Amino acid sequence: MYHNYYFINRLSKKLSSILTGAILNECFSQNKNELIFCFTLRDNSSFYIQANLDNKLNLWCFPEVFKRAKKNTIDLFQSIIEKKILAVHQNNFDRSFELLLNDNSTLLFQLYGRRSNIILIKKNRAPQSFKSKLIAPHNSKSLARDICIPTLNKESLKELEKSFDNDIKNYLKNNTQYEQLDFNQKKIFIPDFIEYLHTNPLYVSYEVLPKITLFDTKTYYCKTDDPIVACNHLYKIFTQKYLTQQKKNEIIRDLNKKRKKTINYIKKSEQKISLLKNRRSLEEIANIIMANLNNIKPNDDQIKVEDLYHETAIITIKLKPQISPQKNAEILYRKSKNQKIEINNIKKNLVAKKKHIIQLDQKIKEINLANDWKTLQNLIKKNTSNITNKAIPFTTFSMIDYTIWVGRNNKSNDLLTFDYAKKDDLWLHVKDAPGSHVVIKKQGVSPIPKTVIEKAAELAAYFSKKKTEKIAPVIYTEKKYVRKIKGSLPGQVAVIKEQVLLVQPKL
Repeated sequence: MYHNYYFINRLSKKLSSILTGAILNECFSQNKNELIFCFTLRDNSSFYIQANLDNKLNLWCFPEVFKRAKKNTIDLFQSIIEKKILAVHQNNFDRSFELLLNDNSTLLFQLYGRRSNIILIKKNRAPQSFKSKLIAPHNSKSLARDICIPTLNKESLKELEKSFDNDIKNYLKNNTQYEQLDFNQKKIFIPDFIEYLHTNPLYVSYEVLPKITLFDTKTYYCKTDDPIVACNHLYKIFTQKYLTQQKKNEIIRDLNKKRKKTINYIKKSEQKISLLKNRRSLEEIANIIMANLNNIKPNDDQIKVEDLYHETAIITIKLKPQISPQKNAEILYRKSKNQKIEINNIKKNLVAKKKHIIQLDQKIKEINLANDWKTLQNLIKKNTSNITNKAIPFTTFSMIDYTIWVGRNNKSNDLLTFDYAKKDDLWLHVKDAPGSHVVIKKQGVSPIPKTVIEKAAELAAYFSKKKTEKIAPVIYTEKKYVRKIKGSLPGQVAVIKEQVLLVQPKL
């Protein structure tokens, strides 16, 4: 019921008593979907409105103090800075209110749930909105639905009932006989009920999710007559309890996904080691060939000879007839050596992966023990800093707050593309030539500027075999369209949905 007309009516009246005659000093955003307003009141004190218009949250609060971040903030609605608030006006039977300013502009606050927005309206200018999806504001005529209770008729009663949200409807259904009343009875009932909605205490309830309601639910965190106190309490409860748990669930889900992936890797690796160890030794087969050189005729594609390592046993060995028996043995010796190296590498990886499991289990334990938002944020920062403090095995470049990573060799390329890069990051590589993998780290939902893509393409061309050419073609695509080729060497990939950019190779 946070966005109920009757609550917003009380909130707008409270804001009117505070903000009338105030000066708007700042309006800025430092988090996605969040807008901060800073006012100087008539007594020179400060007043803040913190509006979070996230589709899932849509929370408003009025902090006593608010410290603006030193970076990553953006000023908004600058044309009304230093303007005076003449009045706060609530639109009749609409979930919105507006600040009327002394330059004849209007700042409209639409509290429409997921469609909430803040819109600046100036005469002879297109409206400016905080959120890109603009819902046309109501005009005063369409909102002129103020109903005179003593002269209620059936049509005006229907209009009045449109202002009842589900909470009010459920209250009427479960606590009154309103649905059974005829029109004359409703006409008697309505005035007292409307008065009740405007004057009854506000409750921050916790029946399912925290919410502000006009009705006593018997299970509530806070009871107050002040809508600002109710908003602040709801914000606190939501961030401390529900947002914390939501974030915890999100992190733990991600950690468990990584844990499952790591366990599957361990199982497959152990199976592979077992298979390789139980397979007949390639070195032994090579030794048997070398011991039977005199028994092998030219162009033989196989031989049946005594097994030197198993008495009385006969072994059949396939040969490549186009090459000599010695060459066949040499190939097997080389494969045997590579096999041993492969087993040793798998064993090393297994040690690292088992250690990773322990680390993941510790992180999951720490996250589960975090009972408040601050503790959780500190844990997130700690884990993030642990990652960033490790030496990144890539060359790093920066351009207008975008990070560009360049692989240093085949293994580094492989690590960059498949361990560090996220699916929405932009991946680049010189076309039809060996070179470094290049990744631009995506920032939020905004598209990567063309100048950044061009710079990354120049780097991709420079760190390639086409470094000395005047113009080189570079392909680019989102990392999710880059695939590892099964059985290929590190750094070898398959790419789909790529685009091509012609650039000059340079740093």
